Amino acid sequence: MALWAALLLGVLLATHRPGDAALLEANGNLSCRCAKTTRAFISPRKYSSIEVWPVGSSCRRLEVVIRLKSQERVCVDPDTPWVKKLLQDLPNL
Repeated sequence: MALWAALLLGVLLATHRPGDAALLEANGNLSCRCAKTTRAFISPRKYSSIEVWPVGSSCRRLEVVIRLKSQERVCVDPDTPWVKKLLQDLPNL
């Protein structure tokens, strides 16, 4: 039995890919809308709409999604200074 457990542990360690664990940690769980975010500035002239998804049971982090006039959706990092400023000014828009 101990040999079986050691063999199973060896197989698990050999097939483990650190990138998968990092994706799950970054995501918190698989129900988040954004797998990746960008810190690059996006000009407000390109915005069609802004979606803000608060932390909740389905995702453990704040998500900010900008829909561009080209209908492309871009997830932006809410900790980036320009996004923080955008979120502060959002009620005034």
